[in-house]
Amino acid sequence: MVQLAGILDLPTEILVAIFDNPRVSDSTLRSLANVCRRLHFIALPVYFSRNGLTPSSDLLDLSLRSDGHDLLGVLQTALFTPETQNITCHFPHPDCTSIYPLLSHLKRLEKYISRLPSVKVVKLQLDVAGSVCLSIGDDRALKAWTEQLERLLNCIVKKQCKSLTMEYGGQFTRSYEFNPLSGITRLFAALPKLLSRDSGETEHFRRDPRQGHRRFEVTLPSSVHRSSRITSLEIYSPILLLPPGLRWTLTALRTCPITSLTMERREAYFIPWSIIFPLIGSAGKCLTSLTLMDPSAFGRGATSWDTDYFSDAEVIDFFSRLPLLRHIVVSCRLKPNVSASNGPLIYLKDLETIRAPPSLIQHLLRNLSPHSNIRTICILWPEDTAAHDIGALATAFSPILQRPQRPRISFWVNAATPQSTVQLEPAGDIPTFLHTIETLEITAKSYPFQQYTSTADWVAPFTGVRCVEIKLYNSQSPGYRVDIGRILKAIKPTQFLKTISINGEAYPFVEG
Repeated sequence: MVQLAGILDLPTEILVAIFDNPRVSDSTLRSLANVCRRLHFIALPVYFSRNGLTPSSDLLDLSLRSDGHDLLGVLQTALFTPETQNITCHFPHPDCTSIYPLLSHLKRLEKYISRLPSVKVVKLQLDVAGSVCLSIGDDRALKAWTEQLERLLNCIVKKQCKSLTMEYGGQFTRSYEFNPLSGITRLFAALPKLLSRDSGETEHFRRDPRQGHRRFEVTLPSSVHRSSRITSLEIYSPILLLPPGLRWTLTALRTCPITSLTMERREAYFIPWSIIFPLIGSAGKCLTSLTLMDPSAFGRGATSWDTDYFSDAEVIDFFSRLPLLRHIVVSCRLKPNVSASNGPLIYLKDLETIRAPPSLIQHLLRNLSPHSNIRTICILWPEDTAAHDIGALATAFSPILQRPQRPRISFWVNAATPQSTVQLEPAGDIPTFLHTIETLEITAKSYPFQQYTSTADWVAPFTGVRCVEIKLYNSQSPGYRVDIGRILKAIKPTQFLKTISINGEAYPFVEG
C-alpha cells in the first residue's frame, strides 16, 4: 500500500513559501502553529512578520482584541519569544456595563511582560475611543480594577522599565470625585500627615457615593521601587493623576529615579491642577525635565476658560517647587491671572532650555542667575486675536542678550494667526530683539492651506532669521506639492535666510 505524503513531508523552504502566501490567513497560521513543533517554528515567524515583528524589531505594537485572537495571544503560546524592549499596547474598547472584561486584558499583558527578561519602554493606551458610559462601578469592581492596575504597573517597574507612558482612560477615574476642603475639614485632614508622610495626600478626593464608600488606591511597594530604573513618566491620562492611581504616581516620583515628567491636560477630563501641582511638586524634587501639554490650547479662541486650565500662577508656583529643572516645555494656553512682574521669583540655576508662552518666559527671565547655562529659548506665540506687547518681551530679553554667549532664540506661531497680534513698533529694543531670533517655526493646522501671504508676512519682521521651519498637516493630500511651491514663491530670501524646511525637508527658494 502506497503511503500518501502530507504537509509535513514538504521541505521547509516550500512550507515557508506556502505560509507566506497572502491567501493563507492569520487565523490559519495560528492554527498551524499549534499542530506540531515543526509547523510552530515555520508558521509563527511568518505570522510575526505580517504583524510587524521581525527578529530585528525593537518595537512590539499590540492591538488587543476582545476575543483574545491577537498578537499577544500568539506570543503567550509561542515556544520562542522575540526579545523586544519597546512595547506599545492598545487595549480594546471596554464593555459599557462592566470593568471585568478589560481587567482580563491587563492581566494578559502583565503575564507576558513578566516572562521577559527586561523592558525599556512601555506605552499603555486605554480606550482610545473615549467611552463615556463606563465607570468602575461598585466597591468590588473598584477593588478589582485597583489591584490589577497595580500588578501591571509594578510588573513593568520590576522589569527595569526606563520610560512609562499612560494614555486615555479618563472614565476609569469616576469612582472618586473632587472634594474641596473647608478650613476646619482641612485641619482634621492634615492630622494623618503627622503619622504618615503621604497618608493625607489624597484627602481632596472622596468616593462617589453612588458607586460605593470604600477607598482603594494603587500602591508601589518598597520591594519594587528599590530596584527601579524608571527615569521618564509621561502622563496623558487622568488615571495616574487622580485616585486610585495618584498615590502610585506620587510614590514613584518620590522613590524612583524619575527625572523627566510629562503631563497633558485634555478638555474631556477634569483635573484640579491647583491641588495636583503642589502634590507633584513636593514628590518630584529630582525632576530635571518638565513638559506641560494641552493639544487644544493652540487651536481655539482665548475668550473663555475651563475650570481646570493651567494658570500662570499655578505653573509658576509649580516651577518654584522643582529647583533642579533644566528643561521646561509648556505648550499650553495659560489663564493669565498673574503678570510677569508678579508671583514668586524662581531661581533655576541649572535651566538650559525653555519652550513656553511669552508670559512664562518673561517671569523666568526675571531672576535668571548670571551663571545660568541657558542655551535655547522658544517663544510660543498665543493664537488669540488680541495684540500682545512684544516690547515687554524684548525688554525682558535685553539682559541675557548682552551676554558673550547668548542663547539661541526661536519663535513659534500658527500660520493663521494675524501678524497684528505682534506690536511691531520700530522703537526701543524691539528691532534688536527680532533680529536675534534665529529660527521661525510656523505651523499650518488648517486644510486646505491658504495662508501663503500671512506666512510670508510672519517671516519679514525677523530680519536675522536663519531657519524657517514650516509644518503642514496636509502632507498626504494631492495638492501638497502645489502648496509647497506657493509657499516658496511667497517667502523671499534674505541676507541670512537661504532655505526653508517644510515637514523636515529642506527646499531652496523659487525664483519669480
